[in-house]
Amino acid sequence: MSDPTSMSSAVNVYKRLVPQPVRSAAATTVPVGVRRKVKRQLARTLSRREARLHRRALRRVRRAEFGHSERRTQAPDGRVGHVHTGLTADRARRLDHDLVTQALDAADIPWFAVPALDDRRICLAVDQQDKGAVRRVLRALLEEHTGYVVSVSPAQNDTRDVPGSHVKAWKHYGKAKVIRLTWLRTEPTGNLWVGEDQGVEIEFWTANTDLPAERLIGPRPNRVQRAVPSDAPGVEIGLDRLSGYCDIDGDLEPTITLENFDVPRLEEITFPVDAVLLWQHPTPWGEELLRAALRSLHQYAPWADVVHLVAEAEPPAWLRADDRLTVVRARPGSEWHLHQLPDLAEHFLLLRPGALLGRPVRPFDYFTPSGSTRPRRGPWNAQESFAPWTRTAYAATGRVTAHGYAHGPQPHRAETLARLRGSGAAPLPLDDGQRLPAVPGTHPLDGVVHHFGHTAGLADPSGEASVALHAALPDIGTHLERLLVRRDTQQIQLFGLGTEEARVRGGTQAVVRFLHRYFPVPSVFERDHHHTDEAGDQP
Repeated sequence: MSDPTSMSSAVNVYKRLVPQPVRSAAATTVPVGVRRKVKRQLARTLSRREARLHRRALRRVRRAEFGHSERRTQAPDGRVGHVHTGLTADRARRLDHDLVTQALDAADIPWFAVPALDDRRICLAVDQQDKGAVRRVLRALLEEHTGYVVSVSPAQNDTRDVPGSHVKAWKHYGKAKVIRLTWLRTEPTGNLWVGEDQGVEIEFWTANTDLPAERLIGPRPNRVQRAVPSDAPGVEIGLDRLSGYCDIDGDLEPTITLENFDVPRLEEITFPVDAVLLWQHPTPWGEELLRAALRSLHQYAPWADVVHLVAEAEPPAWLRADDRLTVVRARPGSEWHLHQLPDLAEHFLLLRPGALLGRPVRPFDYFTPSGSTRPRRGPWNAQESFAPWTRTAYAATGRVTAHGYAHGPQPHRAETLARLRGSGAAPLPLDDGQRLPAVPGTHPLDGVVHHFGHTAGLADPSGEASVALHAALPDIGTHLERLLVRRDTQQIQLFGLGTEEARVRGGTQAVVRFLHRYFPVPSVFERDHHHTDEAGDQP
């Protein structure tokens, strides 16, 4: 029998060719055996035609020679994955986009990108009339470069584990208005897997001729508009304009969208955002913390413009200083004067030793389009309410604090630091978090600066959860393993790697091993990618 999910299956063809009155009459006058024989013959004919078209599409895809990975491997859930050296979430997104668009181009199927509501994924639109051709070329693509397909609208997820080259993976395709293609990708160690929450979604748009000017109507809402003129001109647009998680780099290949979609997104950040890292511990474990922070920026915040390393000690030799990484020597307490850093952008992320990004983030997660910061709130208790920073914040603003601020990467503005400095507020002493015996409360700089910014209208605190762990915890290994398996924490802050208790209990070494597994992909800021698990043995 022919494939029942095909757009030209025997049932569909029979209904199109034979009117309903004739079918009703045949059901009562033509013997059952004859009707069955005719349907079987029609099914065999269509099956041979579909197989021929699939082979043609497969030859076209193979001739194009795209979509190759270094090798295939098995994902933790048993599905097929692809290995890529130097893999990042942003690179995986671009690989998926290029695979699908090149396949559609090879089949001469028009398409355009759409700014979908969920910008974790790239969304492409094709004409509903091309649905049959789209299915054939995508099935050929998924046979050549193994991936998976599900129906998004209506939602059907039961084909999630079936390779897209199989016929049964397309059983919902006939009724689908939106489908999602997914490829699982990993780097050579297999510790980092990307793709499950990304992929490419394809929407089937229909033509509407009710008005004098023909329009294309989308099957679901997007961030701009659901109906566009059918003759709207196409324009080039960077992927960073469609997804806030993408690298902001004009040298990368753009994609194609319609002129009507080339408008600023509601959450689009148009100003540059830098990153500032503090370097304080010239020890093996200190270098691993710095290496992991750089890798977390490379992997999960590729949009960061320039990384400024504020070094209170001699920087490691493996650092690659260039136009994206600057190194500035400073004295202890320099955090209060970061606004004086040369060439620092007005908006920046501050990462102290042990602060890491745990999953992809957008500039919008830390800043508003108007330029205000979105600092992360932290716990509030009696100890926090009597902390020295709350008294300083009250003295600088005349307003009482109402909450603390979380550990981990925090957004800052140079203007806020400069205005705080001009107010006459005295800098508070700053403790070394890697030498403290327990997880501390709100960092004094964050507390004072964010409270000052909030009262001045320069900050709007948010509530994204962060995780703070001390290396001397008795069950630190369990906590770290949970973070590694889930990989769903946006911010991570590690404390106490320099304490004697953490060294004796093996917590420092456990954290270093965790960092190697959580961030296995070297960043562009490293000269030498070599590291050892023994790095945590030295205080």
